[in-house]
Amino acid sequence: MHIAFEAKRAFNNFTGLGNYSRFVISALKEHYPEEHYSLFTPKVSKREEATLFHKENKEITVLPSGLWKAGSLKSAWRSKRIGKLAMKQDADVFHGLSNELPSGLKDNTKKVVTIHDLIFLRYPDFYPFIDRRIYKKKFKSACKKADEIIAISEQTKTDIMDFFDIDSVKINVVYQGVHPIYRQELKTRRLLYLLDQYSLHQPYFLYVGSIEDRKNAKDLVQAFKLVLNQVKHDLLLLIVGKKTDYQREVEKEISRLKLDQSVRIYNNIPFTELPYLYKGAVASVYPSSFEGFGIPVLESLFVGTSVVTGNQSAMKEAGGEHALYADPKNHEELAAQMVKLADDNDFNEQLLKNVDTHLKQFSSGKIARDLMGIYKK
Repeated sequence: MHIAFEAKRAFNNFTGLGNYSRFVISALKEHYPEEHYSLFTPKVSKREEATLFHKENKEITVLPSGLWKAGSLKSAWRSKRIGKLAMKQDADVFHGLSNELPSGLKDNTKKVVTIHDLIFLRYPDFYPFIDRRIYKKKFKSACKKADEIIAISEQTKTDIMDFFDIDSVKINVVYQGVHPIYRQELKTRRLLYLLDQYSLHQPYFLYVGSIEDRKNAKDLVQAFKLVLNQVKHDLLLLIVGKKTDYQREVEKEISRLKLDQSVRIYNNIPFTELPYLYKGAVASVYPSSFEGFGIPVLESLFVGTSVVTGNQSAMKEAGGEHALYADPKNHEELAAQMVKLADDNDFNEQLLKNVDTHLKQFSSGKIARDLMGIYKK
């Protein structure tokens, strides 16, 4: 079977969509090496992770040639040209990994698209009007055009049905997995070194994610103030994520609550150090109001660290019975869940009991099997 991918994000994005794309391609190649794959991308980033991924997949990567290499034409190549190129290669399946499908695909080629979330429709106030219009048009068109839709959670499947009026029969829920660095053995010596480098000499809670309104870092700071009033020992809160305009609001709240010595914000933590920061934490906290999936919940569980997260959308799919849940806007409730993990090691251990069984559904083998089953329908 020849499977072609619209793989721009795999080579040019280094957060959610890019990590998902690289994970899917690598999982399929690992578990189904006998199949033939093509990766279409308008360009390859110069970042190290993209360079390495390209090196591993150079033989199957398809880039623009001739006039299409011009910067202004690369976008048109992606939307108008790659479908026809995949047809010339006699692709049996074309999979759009990030919410879109190109034109030019023939009826005898199975068209598959992954929809990650429809947050721009659930929470329109967080997105500019023009972005919402573009996203809605592209996503809905891809869903109508696709023979099979992959939703990364039951929550996303429900949203596709509600917002786009798509029959549930062609929507398949296939979860995503974590980056391989969260499944590696974490060396104690390296962990102790990093804790010392960041002067983490007392227990800490860890938030990892975009610092934006929807993910409620400001509310987390307010809840953390309540935590400090209830525990008998020193604690830190680490907020790790890309700097945004919203960060100013978080910083003002830290100052207002006189938490400058207890809350730290890091904007440029190397990706390879994140598993160790998760591992060293008392617990991670991811108080997002809404997610298509909630990968930081899984990242924390994969390294064996308990997690408190929001009680809405797909977070319960990621955390199952091995996470604590709270309304992020209810600071007392969020703080109470954090206190449980700050003060009770036995409770912590009980929460993570049999977590390996839960995590099997997010393994590369399970996800690759589910995808291949959809391709062969």
